[in-house]
Amino acid sequence: MKRRNYIVIISCIIVIMAILSLNNISSPNPIHKVSYFSFMDHNDNVFTTNELKGKITISDFFFTSCPVICPRMSEKMKELAEIYKNDKNIQFLSISVDPVNDSKEVINNYINTRNLNYSNWYFLQTDSSISSLLPEGFLLSGDNLPGMHPTKFILINYDGEIVGYYDPAIETEFNILKNNTTYLLNS
Repeated sequence: MKRRNYIVIISCIIVIMAILSLNNISSPNPIHKVSYFSFMDHNDNVFTTNELKGKITISDFFFTSCPVICPRMSEKMKELAEIYKNDKNIQFLSISVDPVNDSKEVINNYINTRNLNYSNWYFLQTDSSISSLLPEGFLLSGDNLPGMHPTKFILINYDGEIVGYYDPAIETEFNILKNNTTYLLNS
C-alpha cells in the first residue's frame, strides 16, 4: 500500500511540474532586425518596414496560385486574425513571392474568395527584390520562387525584430506562437 501511495504522489508531482513548465513563458529574444522593404498592399497603400514598428506582426509568404500549402497557411493565419481581431497592437502580413502573377486584382480575389478581409491583415505585392529580401531581411531562403517559398510564420516584435519562426502545420509550434504573441502583447 505504501508503494502505491508513493507512486501516486510522485506521479502528481510530475504532472504539476509539467503544467508549471508549460505556463512558464519567457520573452522571445530578438534574432534579426527585418531589413528595409517597401511594397504596395492590396489596398494600393505603401507598406514599409516602418509599419512594423510599434506593433506585433505575424508574417508569412505565399502566392495566390499555390494549390495546397498557401491556402492552409492562410487558414491558420485567419485563425490568428480571429483570436486577435480586437487588439490594435497586432497586425498580420502576407507577402507574395510571385511578383509576375500576383497583381493587386489577383491578390484581392484571393482575399475575397477565402474571406480573409481583416482591417489589420495586409497582403503585399512584391517585385523581383523579394528573392533577396527573404535571405537578407527575414533569414529565409529566396531560392526557386514561387514554388519553394518559406512556410514558416514569423513573429516580429514592436521594434521590427524577428523573435521566432513557427510551422503553422505543427500544432505545438502554432500554440507556442500564440503564447509568445500573447506574451509580447502583454509586455
